This record gives sequence, C-alpha cells and structure tokens, in this order.
Amino acid sequence: MKSQFEVYLRLKPSNNQSQNAMQYQIYQNKKLQVLLPKHVKFGLINNSRDNLDFNFTHVFDQKSSQEHVFTNVTTPVINSFLDGYNATIFAYGQTGSGKTYTMSGAETWQLRGIIPRALSYIFDEIDKRNKFEYKIYISFMEIYNENAYDLLEKKHLESPLEQWNKIALYEDDQNNIHLKNLSIHQCNNEQEGIDLLMMGNFIRQVSSTPMNQSSSRSHCIFTVTLEGYDTTSETCFVSKLHLVDLAGSERISKSQVEGNLLNEAKYINLSLTYLEQVIIALNERMKGANRQHIPYRNSLMTTLLKDSLGGNCKTVMIATISSENDNIEESLSTLRFSQRVGQLENEIRRNEKVDLEAVVKRLEQEKLVLIRELEQYQRGGASTSSNKKIQSQQQNLLPQTNGTPISQKEIQEKVELYLNERIPTLDVKSIEETQKCFEAMKDLYNTRMKEYVTELTFISEKLQKYDEILTRKKEQSSFLEQKENSSPEAEIYRRNESPQITFKKKANQ
Repeated sequence: MKSQFEVYLRLKPSNNQSQNAMQYQIYQNKKLQVLLPKHVKFGLINNSRDNLDFNFTHVFDQKSSQEHVFTNVTTPVINSFLDGYNATIFAYGQTGSGKTYTMSGAETWQLRGIIPRALSYIFDEIDKRNKFEYKIYISFMEIYNENAYDLLEKKHLESPLEQWNKIALYEDDQNNIHLKNLSIHQCNNEQEGIDLLMMGNFIRQVSSTPMNQSSSRSHCIFTVTLEGYDTTSETCFVSKLHLVDLAGSERISKSQVEGNLLNEAKYINLSLTYLEQVIIALNERMKGANRQHIPYRNSLMTTLLKDSLGGNCKTVMIATISSENDNIEESLSTLRFSQRVGQLENEIRRNEKVDLEAVVKRLEQEKLVLIRELEQYQRGGASTSSNKKIQSQQQNLLPQTNGTPISQKEIQEKVELYLNERIPTLDVKSIEETQKCFEAMKDLYNTRMKEYVTELTFISEKLQKYDEILTRKKEQSSFLEQKENSSPEAEIYRRNESPQITFKKKANQ
C-alpha cells in the first residue's frame, strides 16, 4: 500500500510583530504565500519575485495550540501504529523555530508536546481495544557530534559524556540494523513512559546560544515499540513509532558561536546536509532517474532513519519556521526542503509476525489428517457411512415408475443411491433395466477411479510440500535460538525484528 509523506507547517510567533515580522498569507490552511521584501542591494530597479507559494497537508498559524497540532498530526499516525504499521514523525527547522517545543513541549502540563501526548493517547486506545493484547517498549537515544548515546541509561546521570558508552551499529545478512548499548524498557502505563521521557530530556545535550537560550545540540529519537496479539484471529504483529526531534540548523556567521558550540554546529549542519542529499536522491528515483544509490550511510542519523525515509513506514514531517523577517532566508530553505519531502512516498505493509511454534504445530496436525485420508483411499476409496434410517425413507429416495419405462437418468440416480448405501437394495423390473444398471455402475466406477487417482496425487504432492515447509521452519527456529543464545550478555535492539511474542489469554476470553 502506497503512503504519501505528509508535511505540516508550524509558524512560531514573532517577538516583534509590528516592526520585524515576516509578511505572509495562509490560504485554506493548506497553502502559505510568503511576501518577499525588496532588498536595496539588488538595485533601485528590483525585478526579483515578490512572493513564493508553498503547499502543505496543513498549515498551523501562530495561534495554534499544542492540542490542536497533536490532534491533526499525530492521532491518525498512532491509530495506524496500533494497527501494526511502522510510523515516524520528525520535526525539522532552524534553531529556535519551535521543534523541541512541538515535540516535547514546555514546562507546564498544558503545554506538553507531541511525545507526552502520544504516550497518553496510546495507553487510552489500548484500554479501548478489548480484542487485542499489547506490550509496549520504549527506547530513547541522541546523536551528538555524530555519536549515538542511550538517554535512558541511569549511569549517564552521574558520569560525564566522555565516559558514556557509545551505541554501536551492526547490520545482519537481512539488512536489519542492530544497536548495541541501547536499553529497551517495557512500559506498562502512561506514567512510566512520561518518567522515561523526562529522564531522557534531562540528560540530553542542551546549550545556550545567541540564537536560542535552550538550544538542542543533538538529534533525538524516541521510539515506542508495540507487540500486539489479535485474540480473534490469533495473529501477532510488531510495529515501531519513531518520534524524532532534529537539532536545528544555524548560520555560524549569524549565531557567532565558537569553541565547543562551533564544533556542535558543524556536526549538526553536516548531518542535516546529508539528510537533504538523501531526500534529493529519493526524489530523483521517484521521477524515474536511474538513481541506484541512496547515500543513507553518509551520516548516523540517515542510517538510523533509513526505513522512515525510504522503507516500510508511514512518515510525517513537521516543518517549523520563525516568523521574523531576519530569519527569512533560513525559513525559505526549510520551506523548500519541506516541498521535496512532500513529494515522497513509501510502500507500507502490516508487520505481522509469524509464531514458528504455532505454525509447525498446525502443519503437523494437517499432515496427520492428510495421512489418514491417504490410508483411507488406499484401503478402497472414500465411501460414506451407511445411514440406518434409509429403509423408512426408501420410497421418497427411489424414482417412481408406476409401470412406465424408467429413464437412463433415473437409473443412474438409483444406482448412485445404492452404491452410496443410501438404499439397502437395488430393485429392477426387467432384464433391460438390469443391463442399464450395470452400464451405470460401470460409468460411475470409471468416474470415481479418475477422481480417486486425482485426489491421491494431490494429497501426495501436498504431503511432500508440508514435509519441506516443516523442515525449513524447524531449521529457521533452531537458527534463531542459536543466534539469540550466542551473546546473552549484549542487549541488541532490532529495528525490523523483535523477540518472539508470547501472550497469556485474558481471564474472560
């Protein structure tokens, strides 16, 4: 199923609306028209364009509340996530444009952002879905200076960054990414999830810059993993929801940062440049260009978001821009980038997980049934059991002749009833009728023999296929057990695979 990228725009209120506000118009909450100022540096006769149009799934103006943004952007995505589809929501924009405010929120509960609201919504929906059983897991990481760190490791609260364990990436033969040194925490309720989020935000790298008093100096990925079990169909599914707060780009000449802040800004801008290269490459591929290579591996962030950008994932972007005229060049850059993202689409599918033990057990049962059917055919074919009450119904089953010649069709029906043991005797009135009965028996015998041979061949072929499937499933199950037991001390985070799901039935089901 095709899923078009959804791109939303949110405008941050200007600090000085009357003197330095960017001029723009919003049409039907879907199109933003930016009115460009005339620059003196272009000369007295300025022939540059005076407006630019940008289209979005929805445009949130400066008065839009946190709840309004969450309801329109996140609710449909989480519903898809709870149904078993991977999903990603990421915020993009220059530093100080409101990305972290949109994703995490401010100090008060009323101003909480998308991530805490998503946790509340997920657990509320789980309580409503009675025919499903769910398990929720949470992980939280940051990418700082092109190194990944676990934000839910309690040891990081007491030790400096230089002593933190870096997250290591591994890729297996199936191109699944595994992350070592990233902890996974099972979450049983909303409060546990909020506590984990607050702990991660406390550890996250934040600094004060001339552009932003509380600037995020790292990209953060908050991941919710769901394991679901449908009690009606007995199917399992696994899905992931990535909530991504990207660090903001900034012009070093404008921010005038130096020292460690300058080094952080270089890494941030470089990783965002690689993200833009990936988006451009994906756009070229969609337009039919012979573009085989997508540069995901150029940065750690694009490697981790590979599935979100060009894989099995429903992806949503929230572009945030400043409403001040001094930032119009950065805002236009964000707007142009968002238009390229909005042209992309992914092929998504429900992530149903196969329970190998259940499959093997079911196949073995079906195999036993087929073996019994084969033995029954070999003993003389499949004949139905006789009905002991037929004698009382014989007059209703036999065709009535009333002394008139019986037709060939009626004879065939009478012979078939006799051979199927639905009548105890075969009553004939003449030698001619006897001959017709024998001919009908001969025809019926030849027909049944053909059906018998066909059915026998089908069962034999099916048994052979079941033997092959059972062998492969047992080998696969054995391989997975060996793989999981090979390094029990290492905690491995699988992006495309999750551990085997086991559920207990609810009491009243």
